[in-house]
Amino acid sequence: MPGQGRLVLFALLAVLLLSACADSTTVPTTPPKPVKVEVVGQTVQSRADSFVGTLRARQRAALGFESPGRVVAIGVDVGDSVRAGQLLARLDESPARWHLDRAVAERSAAAATLDERRHHLRQHETLARNQVISASALQAVQTAHQQAVSQLEAAEAAVEEARRDLELMRITAPFDGVVAARNVEPYSDVAAGQPILLVESEGELEVVVMLPDRVAAMLAPGMQAQANSDGDRLALTLERLSSRSDRGSLVQAIFRVDQFPEHVRSGGAVSIELASQVNQAVTLPITAIMPGTEVGKASVFLIDAQGGTLQRRTVRTERSLQPDGRVVIAEGLREGEQVVVAGTAFLHEGQSVIVHEAQTLLTGVHQ
Repeated sequence: MPGQGRLVLFALLAVLLLSACADSTTVPTTPPKPVKVEVVGQTVQSRADSFVGTLRARQRAALGFESPGRVVAIGVDVGDSVRAGQLLARLDESPARWHLDRAVAERSAAAATLDERRHHLRQHETLARNQVISASALQAVQTAHQQAVSQLEAAEAAVEEARRDLELMRITAPFDGVVAARNVEPYSDVAAGQPILLVESEGELEVVVMLPDRVAAMLAPGMQAQANSDGDRLALTLERLSSRSDRGSLVQAIFRVDQFPEHVRSGGAVSIELASQVNQAVTLPITAIMPGTEVGKASVFLIDAQGGTLQRRTVRTERSLQPDGRVVIAEGLREGEQVVVAGTAFLHEGQSVIVHEAQTLLTGVHQ
């Protein structure tokens, strides 16, 4: 019996040892974690820079009087069509007519004086030939005659000036168009040069816009652009670029509006889109970026194509964030690599992962 007890004890010990060995060889496995990725690919991304411009008529004129005075008549109002040469407004002409009448009278007096001096000159020339008067006496008469000639010329110029002043009491249309603005009412006193009416041509518009130097440097007359005016698309052609910078960094550009709906009017603001290219630039969603300790450096998780595990890699980034919430990667990535773009805070290097959803192509690649 004692021998049988020892056999049973040995059997139990053997079972326990085998069970322990079996438990020690069992290793629990963790399934790969699904992750969202983007694949680095070589593309060229197009974008459009947007700027605010102002619509205006291609031919326009702010009309005023060259002399101060009182407005006695304005024959047009806003929206009226006008023809070239049409009378639009008039000042009180009384002072100008008085100046003209005085200038005409002074011219008549100067003409009479010249006739008298001319008659005296002929008489003295005859006397001088007969040696009745001296040469100095003749010279004095000749000088007086010349003075009379000059006085008449000055009087005639004064008449012409007075006539011009009288004409300037009126504003006439310089070209066919429409009245876009009327700034005064009849019987108002106005200053010289004060804008009274704004006349614009019809059927032709242009856009004036201030552009940064860096943008203007890439443009040339003849280039095409697009503009948006309250949902209406306008086709533009660049006509002129200023040769100087305004306020040190802005350049004026003028675009011709090639096509526009009839309801689009001058004075409105438009958004101009200038196409540009971003060549060979890699961008990632900001959710893929793990900030580093140095400015311009960060890290991302890549999937090892062989083992399906995560690798952490340092990349260099541009400092500015793109409007679409993406970050430009200056260097550190190669074409075809898979980058994890979500959930990086819950991942670690060496972790086993699988791609969760369809891959999308990154915007460009840095060479």
